[in-house]
Amino acid sequence: MYNLFRFIQKHHFVILFLVLEVLCVWLLTLTQGYHRQKRINTTNDIVGGVYETGTHIGDYFRLGKINHELAEENALLRRQLAATIDTTTGFQEIVNADTVYNFIPARVINSTVNRPNNYILIDKGSADGIEKDMGVVSSNGIVGIVADVSPHYASVMSLLHSYSTISVRFKNDEEQIATLRWQNTNYRYGIVDGIPTHLRPKPGDTIVTSSYSYIFPENLMAGTVVELIKSPDGTLNQAKIKYATDFASLKNVYVIQHTSLDELELLIQNQQMP
Repeated sequence: MYNLFRFIQKHHFVILFLVLEVLCVWLLTLTQGYHRQKRINTTNDIVGGVYETGTHIGDYFRLGKINHELAEENALLRRQLAATIDTTTGFQEIVNADTVYNFIPARVINSTVNRPNNYILIDKGSADGIEKDMGVVSSNGIVGIVADVSPHYASVMSLLHSYSTISVRFKNDEEQIATLRWQNTNYRYGIVDGIPTHLRPKPGDTIVTSSYSYIFPENLMAGTVVELIKSPDGTLNQAKIKYATDFASLKNVYVIQHTSLDELELLIQNQQMP
């Protein structure tokens, strides 16, 4: 202990300099957008590499189950490419040659489900064509939206996030648009807000994405109704739904790339000009 005190006393100027240097760099990354983004990218790469290594070790002991899941998905995609597609039946029938969406496959290497704001880390990044604000889906339904991207990894804000709001509708009603959000309790259930009183959804009714978003294609599976929650003041009702995606067992996802997004955004900007 005495030697430690002697060392600190002898080199206290150097130690103080190093502490202040680290503090300055940290404050710089918090206040400057460019440096903050570089820190996020570096952190994503480091954390992503650690999680990916752990995932590879775990996958070694789950190869049989993973291969079975991949075989089922490949068979499903082959059936989609060979069939005449009806886009009103959910995610499993939305792929066709004329769509403006591309689907980039990725693997989940880390995720959370028990926090107020949950994220998913995937093994694809900007080098693979991933960009912020792209939608993410699984073979069962919608998953979330890309929040941050580094060259080889991306962080996805899942539906289990306090800021997540998705435009949805009831599959059997083409006109009524509502909003899907998480209720911040159970990872399997969400809430649909803004249901008109004349609409009476029943348990088991399907919730799909609406056409009011260019992040997700229309008619992607979101979940099924569990119960109708009537408004006490007789205005807009709510519905508790069960998510189509089981976030606790999520392994394989698809990032949605809108091939005409630049054209759409230019048109929107022109509309906003005086």
